[in-house]
Amino acid sequence: MSFANQFMRWNMEDKGLDSLLKESYDLHFHIGPDILPRKHTVEDLVKAEEGRIKGIALKSHSFPTIALINGIEDHMGLDLVGSVTLNYFMGGFNESAIYASSVMSRDLPIIVWFPTVHAENHLIQNKSDYEIPPEWVKDPSFKPRPKTDLKAIKVTNWAGKLIRKANNCLNTMAENECILATGHVSWREAERLAEEALDRGITTIITHPMQRDIAMPLEKQVELAGKGAYIEYCYIMYLDRDNPGDYPVEEQVNAVEEIGTDNVVLTSDAGQNKNPGASQSMRDFVKLLGDKGLGEKDFRRMIVENPRKILGL
Repeated sequence: MSFANQFMRWNMEDKGLDSLLKESYDLHFHIGPDILPRKHTVEDLVKAEEGRIKGIALKSHSFPTIALINGIEDHMGLDLVGSVTLNYFMGGFNESAIYASSVMSRDLPIIVWFPTVHAENHLIQNKSDYEIPPEWVKDPSFKPRPKTDLKAIKVTNWAGKLIRKANNCLNTMAENECILATGHVSWREAERLAEEALDRGITTIITHPMQRDIAMPLEKQVELAGKGAYIEYCYIMYLDRDNPGDYPVEEQVNAVEEIGTDNVVLTSDAGQNKNPGASQSMRDFVKLLGDKGLGEKDFRRMIVENPRKILGL
C-alpha cells in the first residue's frame, strides 16, 4: 500500500469519513412494506438517515416506489430516488408502469430494474422449490408459490437477441430518461441488455455482477465499463451470504482497480431486517475496502461523483 493511500485511509477513519458519507448516495436499498420483511418504511428511513447520507434509491421487488416517496412531505434533505422492478408483480415488461413512475417522479430520474426474483437466471440459481422461499419471509401465514407455477422471464431469445417486449421497455426508458439496472438476469443477458441500452443513450448500471448467481467474468465487466456502463458492487455480499468466503475482499479491490473508479458505484443492497441501514452499510463497505488499499479519492468517485452523474445532478 502506498504512503498516500495509508494517509487517505487514516483520514477516512477520522472525521473525513462522516463528511464524505453526508455527500454520498446509496443507489440500491430495499424499502417496505413488501412481501419480504424490510427494515424501514419510507417515513422511518427518512428519520433514521437524516443528516447521515445525501440520497437513497428505494427498491422493491414487487411495487413501484415513487408513490411512497411522493407521499412524504418532508424528505429531511434526503434525495429519494424512485424505481420500478419488472417482475410479474408489476406485469413483467410493463411499459406503462415505467412511464407512470417516470412521470410521477418530480425531480430525479427513476431506476428501472429488469427482472429480479422472476428472472429465469434467478429462479434457476435459487435452490428453493418456491418463488420466494418461506424461510426468507419467516411468517407462518405466508403462502409461498411453487416456482413451477411461474413462467420464468428471459430478456433474450434463443438467438441471444433482446425480445420485443424488452426492446419496447428500453424505448420507453429512453423517451423518459430512466436509468437501467440489469437485475438478476444472467450475465450474458445483462451484457446484451446493457449494449442495447447504451446504444439508446440510457444510463446503465450492471447489477452486482460479482455475486455468484450472476458471476459475470471480470473481462466482460471491464468491456462494458469501457462502453460507458457503471459496474455496481454491493455490501450485501459481505452481510448475509451463506458463503462469505466466495467474495474475497482482495478480489473486490482488484476488480475496482481493473475497471477504474470512473465506472464503479458502491451500494448497500441492504434494507433487510437484520442488516445495517443505508449509511451504516456504506460506512462499513468503505472501511472494508479501504483497509485493502483504496483511498479517499476512489471512494469519493464511487459513492458521490458517479451517483451524481447517474442521476444527472
